[in-house]
Order: sequence, then structure tokens, then C-alpha cells
Amino acid sequence: MKIPLFVVLLLTSCTSTIHSRIYRPEPMPASVLWSGRAPEEVTATTADGLTLRGYYWPPQTADGDVILYFQGQSGNRYLAASEAAPLAAGGGLLIASYRGYGDNPGTPDEAGLYADARAFLSLARSLAPNSRIYLLGFSLGAAPALHVAAEEEVAGVVTIGAFASLQDVAPRLARGLIRDRFDNRAAIARVEEPILMLHAPGDEVIPFAQAKALQALAKRVRLLHLQGSGHGVSFESLAPMIWDNIRQMPR
Repeated sequence: MKIPLFVVLLLTSCTSTIHSRIYRPEPMPASVLWSGRAPEEVTATTADGLTLRGYYWPPQTADGDVILYFQGQSGNRYLAASEAAPLAAGGGLLIASYRGYGDNPGTPDEAGLYADARAFLSLARSLAPNSRIYLLGFSLGAAPALHVAAEEEVAGVVTIGAFASLQDVAPRLARGLIRDRFDNRAAIARVEEPILMLHAPGDEVIPFAQAKALQALAKRVRLLHLQGSGHGVSFESLAPMIWDNIRQMPR
């Protein structure tokens, strides 16, 4: 059956709109300011040839633990680094950044974010060859963290406000138009490393039931309730607790 042109154009427009709601990159500011110890600017090269910029706080010792942080759907590497900076007080911190975000080349999509995550994991290993690497993903960032952990050996994974799949949290009428699936259910079931899940029962963006669905599929998981919180989090208060739990993970 031949589909009328206006229907094709309507579907294309809807798909484009949905894509823009999944990924919300922001340009880099004209200048950056750091309230404490400034990070190093680093670059990671993806398998498809993109050079992506991130930030890095080295650990205090040569064999200190390192967290590789994956941001949510909005922002850029500077905003991600500014938010996650308190984690650098407890060890090393590498801020990943996605294609198309800030001044990075490319256009974000699911496969691209996984490629970006693998590139930054490779960078983490080269920057800190004697360190244990932990992946931490916030919201959308939980997807690259879990998918890479399902493929690569890491020390552990932390998720904050993770969804079970993008289909689960998308508007019902839009689900058939979403190209990117971000199936965290399938990924978490394949992760062998210990997982720490943080989720607020009052999360207004990703329902707490999503965390319970993921917990049921994971092999080695601890789910902590972020009481009194919503979807947004403050690493000022969370950072010490995250590091304490990381260091209690089996090695």
C-alpha cells in the first residue's frame, strides 16, 4: 500500500520531535569556572572516529579507585562535571560526554552513546591503569553504564534514577515511533559485576517501579531508597554514601 506523502511527513516530524525530547544537548559556555580543584580536560576517540571531550580528576593515589560518570539527557560536559564534582573528593572521577553534546561532533543516538561509553572506558583504563573502574550512570546515563558493563569487565556499576527501558517511560502514543530502545532490562541481566541502584520512591520522572523491575533481573544488586528526593539529586550529599557503598562491593 502506498502511504500518502502527508502521512510520511507527519511521521517524520513526530519522530524528529521525539528524538529531540530524548536528547537535550546544550552548548558549552563561553568560559568555565571551578569552585574547587579544577579537572583536566581529556579526549576520547570512538570506534567510528569521533573525538569527544571530557573532564578528569585523577585519584589521590596511583591505584586509587575511579568513577566513570555518564550524565542524563540534558546538558554538556561542563554541567555534568559541575554537578558530579563532589565525587572527586573520594577518588578519581572521569566525566564522559556524548556525541553532539557541548562542542562534541556527531549526533546522539542509542548506538552512538554506547560507542561513546566504550571510548571513555578505554580512556579511563589508560589514564588509571592500576585503578578499579566503576561506572556511574544518572537517568539516561544508566543505559550506557549498564550496556558497557554487560560487555566489558569493570569493578562495579552505580545507577541513579534508571528506567527499565525507554518504551516503559515514553508516552504510550509515541512508543511505536521511538527508534532508540535503551533496553536496560536486557543489559542488567547480563551484568556480572555488583550493582548499586539508587532511586527515590518519590521520583516524579522515572517511577520507582522501574527500579524494582531492574532489581528483579539483576544478578548482584543492592537497591537503596533515596528518601525525600525526586529525580534530581545532589552529589554534595550523595558522594560520601556512594563511595562508602562502592568500597563495600565484593572485589
